[in-house]
Amino acid sequence: MPNKIISCHNCGSISNIIKNGRNSKGKQRYLCKNCNKSFIENTSPLKYLKISEYTFKKFIGYMIDDTTMEVIPVNLELDIKTIHYYRFIVFKSIENIQDSIKLNGSILIDETFIPIREKKYKILRHDNKETRGLSYNQLCIITMIDLSGNSVAKATNRAMALPIHYLENFIDNIGVVNEFIHDGNLRATQFMNYFKVDKVNGRKDETGMYSIDLIDHYHGNLKRYLFKHIGYRLKNVQHYLNFFVYRQNYLKSAEIFNMRDQNKVKNQMVNDLFEIVKNSKKQVRYVDYLKDEGIKNILVSVK
Repeated sequence: MPNKIISCHNCGSISNIIKNGRNSKGKQRYLCKNCNKSFIENTSPLKYLKISEYTFKKFIGYMIDDTTMEVIPVNLELDIKTIHYYRFIVFKSIENIQDSIKLNGSILIDETFIPIREKKYKILRHDNKETRGLSYNQLCIITMIDLSGNSVAKATNRAMALPIHYLENFIDNIGVVNEFIHDGNLRATQFMNYFKVDKVNGRKDETGMYSIDLIDHYHGNLKRYLFKHIGYRLKNVQHYLNFFVYRQNYLKSAEIFNMRDQNKVKNQMVNDLFEIVKNSKKQVRYVDYLKDEGIKNILVSVK
């Protein structure tokens, strides 16, 4: 028996797994006595997909272009359920992409909100009517962006974010910060105080040197992106945010002066994302896609 827990790629069993020699490339093979199937640990999530590298790259290109999930299956001549599964594979490969992002220099910080419309997650008053104003039926997304264009965006809680939400989600994203530019949010200020740097209220600055227009524009792009995918399940919103942040940061790091440059950068992004997926250590089975709970823990919490 191996010392670490190994799960069968065919039936998902973690018992009755034994070593079963090595393949031609020297990789360890395992045999599942539960289903009598052999497999190799940590193969690419693309390894057993019945799709060519060329087709999967086309699929990634469609994702980058925000092509709707109704159009992609027609263009690639694939079932829509398969397309949803492929998208989930991409999402899982960049699931932790924001963990390594460091923001430096002047950092803009703000919140934006999206409505919680799914009936099973909505909170109603005793008279069975919706609560009014900024209530627990709003999902809070905290965003931060520095002046070089690097950004992070994370769904943190229902309603207004508390200082603990900033600390738990963003403490590792702050690099060498010189100052924070904000909109006067007191809860965010408690997080900024942790770093002992200048804090500037961009909405009240009269010098003209500071503004939060950049992050307002970022929120506009983010909401337009989510609107293009209207009908998505709210529990998956962090997957969408991760993809949005990856794409935004990649484009901001490239120099684009014309359409030719834009197409070149897009092709580079397709290849980069394909390599990330290809080299991912995660085995993403279809059952994993069906059972993924996303941010359900946030949606069912009212604290």
